[in-house]
Amino acid sequence: MSRRVSFLAVLIFVTGVVFSFAQSAEDSLILQKSIRLIQEGKFAEASPALRLLTQKKITSSAGEKAAVLLAETDLREKKRQEASDLVTRFLIYYTESPYRERMEIIRAVLKIEDAQVYEGVESLLRILVYTENPASRARAKELVTGTLAASLLTSKELLSLWEKYPADKDVSAWILLQLGRESQNEGRYRAARYWYQKVLNLNNDALRETAEAGIHSLKDRGAGIPAVLVLAPLSGEFAEFGVAAIQGIVTAFEQAKLDGKVFLRIEDTRADAATALRQAQQALSQDSVIAIIGPVMSAPSATVAAWLSSHAPQIPMLTPTATDEGIARMGPNIFQINISMDLLAERIADFAMSCLDIHEFAVLSPAGDYGNTMSRGFVRAVERRGGTILAYQNFLEGRPDYKTEIDLLRDVRVKQMSRRQNVARSAKNIDEVNQRDRRSFLADSVIQYPGIFIPVSNPSDAGLMVGQLAFHKLSGTLLGSSGWYGRDLLIQGKQLVNGTYFSVPFADLEKNQNFVTFDSLFKAKWSAEPGEDRVSGLSYDAANIVFSVMNSGNGNLTDRINQRKIFPGVYGEIKFENGANRNSHIVTVYKNRLVGNEQCAPYAPPPAE
Repeated sequence: MSRRVSFLAVLIFVTGVVFSFAQSAEDSLILQKSIRLIQEGKFAEASPALRLLTQKKITSSAGEKAAVLLAETDLREKKRQEASDLVTRFLIYYTESPYRERMEIIRAVLKIEDAQVYEGVESLLRILVYTENPASRARAKELVTGTLAASLLTSKELLSLWEKYPADKDVSAWILLQLGRESQNEGRYRAARYWYQKVLNLNNDALRETAEAGIHSLKDRGAGIPAVLVLAPLSGEFAEFGVAAIQGIVTAFEQAKLDGKVFLRIEDTRADAATALRQAQQALSQDSVIAIIGPVMSAPSATVAAWLSSHAPQIPMLTPTATDEGIARMGPNIFQINISMDLLAERIADFAMSCLDIHEFAVLSPAGDYGNTMSRGFVRAVERRGGTILAYQNFLEGRPDYKTEIDLLRDVRVKQMSRRQNVARSAKNIDEVNQRDRRSFLADSVIQYPGIFIPVSNPSDAGLMVGQLAFHKLSGTLLGSSGWYGRDLLIQGKQLVNGTYFSVPFADLEKNQNFVTFDSLFKAKWSAEPGEDRVSGLSYDAANIVFSVMNSGNGNLTDRINQRKIFPGVYGEIKFENGANRNSHIVTVYKNRLVGNEQCAPYAPPPAE
């Protein structure tokens, strides 16, 4: 550790302590002699007797007291490993002890001495919160303030401690003062003024003059380096996505060589909307925030977008992965990099009707948020274009057989065909059905719908469903969504998936140069492949959009993004229309290969050169 806190070793506070537990006369004499030696500063002479008593009788009252004295003596004598071992044993055995807090303080000191400063200070602050022992409180407070004064913590660590632990005013004032100092050292002058003013608001006489001097030193400084706020879940159920997002953003940040020019303020949303909003509000009041990247999940994104669009419309928010419809419509400063599920549903509906000339559809919708959202979007898009939904059937993904659901769709279709035939032959009763002919027809015939939309969430299930439809004699042009995209579709569906069509947010069938560059940078930085979920790549794109417009164009960043509209991306161009990326694509399967199909017709291979 570069800046050693020498005062930490001065931890002995046994002077005047009177042990009240019963003990043998011999043990009592050993303890009394040891205390006297410690008071005289003769630590090395006190250690042997204390160590012997601890080793033989740690479970006795005398051994309990000797262990505390010995741990403090070992710490004073720089015997950190011995002190650490003894503290560990003591805290394991004594779940309740009048000396437990003294041992916890020693453990915290050991952490700080071992360069685990944040963990050590956090332990001391935790003791301050719950202890009712005045001596322990005073010692913990002294150690905390001394460590803070030594400037061993970063602004991020200080902010975390201030938010997590409601310590007394003196400790809070020290944390806030150090936040001001660290922010000033980082060139974040607006943040520094904010924290110095917080110190003054606490009316701490001891630190008032220092805080006022800090504010005065910033008199002729502006806001300092700008901050880009990153909102992502770094703990909880969705932490994996948050980590991937941060990796993508940091990769872009380092590639742009903005260290010292832009401050990345990273906050944990825990995938919670209220937490994300609070983090955004705090960051904007404390820092010179010029852009927000995130949140990652749709619900927090919608919440932050709604607030930001009305309170700070000059600050753009780019959510890399949120897919809920309407987030980008909350304001001109809100942008969605990932394509919403509604836009994907609209894309395949438009392609089927405009390019394949299909106007009647069945929908086979998997239960769950993804399937329901995609199916609703598809039905709405079809009906807006004058098409007809002939049948709608739900099913549960992951089952081995869907005969019941497919038979229901077949039955509906037979009734529709019968009614049309009755109309064609001018039958008086258009619902008239010959039951024997109907049963025979259902048993032997392949029933066809013009189009069948199946928005499954993964390619393996898509391939399975295609096979089930063929086996149970239901056919039509099969349409899907982004869940179909993947080699498992080809493996599971084999030849049957040829001629299917589905919409995808990005067509990365052939890796473009942007992907190759990102892939190389990501591997070099993180020694791992970027995830197939695209979170890191989309976050990389969001960061690059912000960084690319910082020094170009006129107006604030929101105006610059809206003026430019089109940006290169890892998975293809990003084309904003009212803040939403609309650059979706159609993929089809041809001769068991996934191929892009942007032409308005059934797929045909390009002519040979």
